[in-house]
Amino acid sequence: MSDSDSFIEEVTEEVRRDQLYKYVRKYGWIAVVLVVGAVGVTGFLEWQKASLASDAQARGDQFAAALDAEDPAARADALAALTDEAGPAAVIVQLRRAAELAEAGDVDGAVAAYDAVATSDAGPVYTELARLKSVILQGAEMDASARAAELETLAAPGAIYRPLALEQQAISALAADDNDTAIALYSELVQDSEATDALRNRASQVLVALGAEIPALSQLLSE
Repeated sequence: MSDSDSFIEEVTEEVRRDQLYKYVRKYGWIAVVLVVGAVGVTGFLEWQKASLASDAQARGDQFAAALDAEDPAARADALAALTDEAGPAAVIVQLRRAAELAEAGDVDGAVAAYDAVATSDAGPVYTELARLKSVILQGAEMDASARAAELETLAAPGAIYRPLALEQQAISALAADDNDTAIALYSELVQDSEATDALRNRASQVLVALGAEIPALSQLLSE
């Protein structure tokens, strides 16, 4: 390589270096901002995750402490104080509070708590459970037509708690001395693939007591 070519190459390299420095001075702050931003976002997400975990732990501790009260009325009062601060877990707190009120003998208070959940924007797993619990708790004290209409909805095909609602319909039929309807409903329960073993056993025992035939296991399996 001649001295002239070597000189030109050195000059060209120097020009490139100068241009690179200019770009760094002009746009380097963007890279710094991006790096700082990425670090900041990562730090914020980690802080948020730790904060959520801490809040959940605190709410769990408060819930456990409320259940440590000696009698159900005191537990219900303690749970009531947690409802507003329970966040997404408020529906669980409210359902447990309703159960404690029922155990304490405050049926009206328990029904009101269940009805509040039933009319809330919680998912159907909670709202339908609250509706069913309210119907069961009110029992014969509930208006017969209103009870029948509510159970009809809860026992519709595809309903989450259909087997339990069917059992309540059968109980209502027995209370009305409508044994034929009760036998039909209990027989349906025995053959319902969504019913639990405990529920099928209860239905079978009632059918035996009524002198009715229990559907064969082969009928259940063929459904």
